[in-house]
Amino acid sequence: MHDANHGSYSSRKWVNKILGLTLNALGGNNFIWKQKHNIVHHTYTNIDGIDDDIAKSPYIRMCSSQPWVPAHRLQHLYTPLLYSFSSIIWVLFQDFDKYFKKKIVNTPLSRMSTADHMIFWISKILYLLFYIAIPIALTGWQSWLLFFLCMNIGLGFTLSIVFQLAHVVEETEFDSATGDEKKIENEWAIHQIKTTANFSPDSPIISWFAGGLNYQIEHHLFPRISHIHYPALSRIVQKECAAFNLPYNSLPTFKAAVISHFRFIRTLGGKPGTIL
Repeated sequence: MHDANHGSYSSRKWVNKILGLTLNALGGNNFIWKQKHNIVHHTYTNIDGIDDDIAKSPYIRMCSSQPWVPAHRLQHLYTPLLYSFSSIIWVLFQDFDKYFKKKIVNTPLSRMSTADHMIFWISKILYLLFYIAIPIALTGWQSWLLFFLCMNIGLGFTLSIVFQLAHVVEETEFDSATGDEKKIENEWAIHQIKTTANFSPDSPIISWFAGGLNYQIEHHLFPRISHIHYPALSRIVQKECAAFNLPYNSLPTFKAAVISHFRFIRTLGGKPGTIL
């Protein structure tokens, strides 16, 4: 789904279009996803006030420019719980919020065609039918609720962790779009390198399981290239970063990336001006 919506799964546009719609089979919407992910996130990575991936305030404080509330002291403890329910929140609430507000954070949503509107509503109705109504009718609401929650806890936590390890760790940089005017000093490619991190680059199992999303630096620089080429590309990118004195954020293991993420979340949870 991810490669297809970037146009990198196949050289045939119709193949990418069909496979991109598999997101709708999971309850999401590929039109909104491509706006939110391909355009907003890939252009304005880790920019507070624009990038929807870090727009979790006030529930989770993901960068220093976001306002702090006392509950954030415990965010490193409750964040895994929110991650676990993120797919339910995404499918049943956030998509509709973006659809009716016609914007992603502060970026206007592109105009939807009649077909886009039909696909949105038909796929959402089918989700309610196949994931909720039919299972309840066949197994009862208690069995349905148990397995529905188990499925979404696995889905939500996995998606959240994989994507957050790429950007919300101690090694990456953040910026803010608050204020009347904001200029990003770095050019786009340098900004992507500084705001992105790889993890487990030497693990073929992680690379396969994550669909190449452990090579996020290469993905952000070359989103239209299939992820199967990222390991080879990474050697070139790392060499060029060294030549131009740029950081190449790469955490050696999945465990190291998880620790960095939650340590960063815990640091941001502290009251500004205090030392943890």
